[in-house]
Amino acid sequence: MASWEYEGLFDSIMASDSQDDDLLTNFWKTEPSAIRVGSMGYRTMTIKAGTRLEADTYPVFGREQEKRLRKEKRNRTSERVFRNNINRAKRRLILLMEENFQVKKDIHLTLTYSGTTPTYQQALRDKYNFMRRVKRLREKRGLPELKCLGSIGHDENQRIHIHMAMSGGISRDELEEIWGKGYANSMRIQDFGGGLSGLANYLYKQNEKEKLRGNRINMKSWFSTRNLDEPKVHSSDSKISKSRIKRIAYDFRNEAKDIMERIYPGYHYETCAVFYSDVMDGVYIRCVMRKNE
Repeated sequence: MASWEYEGLFDSIMASDSQDDDLLTNFWKTEPSAIRVGSMGYRTMTIKAGTRLEADTYPVFGREQEKRLRKEKRNRTSERVFRNNINRAKRRLILLMEENFQVKKDIHLTLTYSGTTPTYQQALRDKYNFMRRVKRLREKRGLPELKCLGSIGHDENQRIHIHMAMSGGISRDELEEIWGKGYANSMRIQDFGGGLSGLANYLYKQNEKEKLRGNRINMKSWFSTRNLDEPKVHSSDSKISKSRIKRIAYDFRNEAKDIMERIYPGYHYETCAVFYSDVMDGVYIRCVMRKNE
């Protein structure tokens, strides 16, 4: 089974950097059986997207066990499936953002309307026409092909607007002239506010608001150009030893940083989370790292 398939089964948080020490201590006291590294082998999937690195370490089961896992996956409640799908969609958006855009070089652009607020479908057409004109201008000036990733939402006054990350190289005044329907507020993407990952989460939230309005039912969660690069993925059954997996699972606050920075030289540790399954033994470890400048 692929890593993403496990996310629907190992979906109970055991420990993470976001938990405070008191909650974590109480967890160990009440759920000691949750620490079940097991005797099976483990696989590590490494995903590199720009300066971001994600390492997922998860158990490898035999055929009979995989059949059971697939059966259990089919029996997941709709709520757990929905939650897992949201997490996967957010992660996908973050990785695409990290792989294709750069802080202090590319821009976060917000397009707003003056006058009468258009319908959602009209905003989609306006967005398409705007991107087409920007592409033509970039071609004319010999700039690299446009990359864009964005979502449509509403502000606090219920006025529709369009958010996007896009390639830099064209001034704010020119973008506003090309837009021609209101303001085109652009700023270079910065490290603060979560940087690229923070912007990706913001775009996703905009989309979720539109789903509640009924505007994005059965539609993609965001729009993008077709030339986005995919994150680089590599799997290994020997990247992280069993002893190191146990050390992280049992005491990740003191062990994860040292272990992960030794395994991935040139990267520094950011966060880690340990998950377990309520139907199978083993743990699922996800660590996020950042390339050293």
